[in-house]
Amino acid sequence: MSQIEWTDWLTRWDRQQAGYLPDRDEQFELMLTIVEKLAGTPHRFVDLACGPGSIAARAAKRFTAAEVVGVDLDPFLLELARNAVPGVRFEEADLRTTGWDAVLGDEPVDAACSATALHWLDPADLGELAQTLARRIRPGGVFLNADTMRLGPTEVPRLDALTVELRNQIWADSHAAGVEDWETWWDAAAAEPAFADLLAERDRRFADRARSREITLTDTLESFRKAGFTEVAVLHQVADKHLVAAIR
Repeated sequence: MSQIEWTDWLTRWDRQQAGYLPDRDEQFELMLTIVEKLAGTPHRFVDLACGPGSIAARAAKRFTAAEVVGVDLDPFLLELARNAVPGVRFEEADLRTTGWDAVLGDEPVDAACSATALHWLDPADLGELAQTLARRIRPGGVFLNADTMRLGPTEVPRLDALTVELRNQIWADSHAAGVEDWETWWDAAAAEPAFADLLAERDRRFADRARSREITLTDTLESFRKAGFTEVAVLHQVADKHLVAAIR
């Protein structure tokens, strides 16, 4: 795979993702600023469900003395991260399984961040993840998650429908302006022969991915409060994308 231009694929990923969240770079910078203001400059920083390492790359540049660890299950995106993001340790783990956090080592974590990933979990899995993070993040440390979180079609149906409508319009406007969408990016990766084995393994790992229902904002807030985080709140919102902060 030495002929693959990994950094080009990461840049293309970031552009594709920005079609779903146009202020993505600003949101990542906000997340790292919140980490600094709440927990100080971190010594150990985790990019949770890191994908190709977009947050980890920015954290490594900003917190130059920190140990930055990216954790994900996707073999293809992890390979992309390892080849395109220097100065970060990337580890393979399934956040749905007990003991996944062994890849972090024994030392406590100062901050963990995640973006556009944890909505794939079942609500019960999110509760277990919150419990694990409560054990691994030091007192005063922080967890941040920027992701799609529905307001809840049974809780506030009109407001929930409105946020989805606004979100869909953002996506439609981005793609009408020529921003590559999710399907096109993955189709392009599938057309690259060098990725065939990694993508086949990816398909195998995610073949059984299923949820009882979508995670709501209430699920997230309650999961981290029940896990023992002292303060949990939304600090930013665009349509149904929420930035939730939780202080340990």
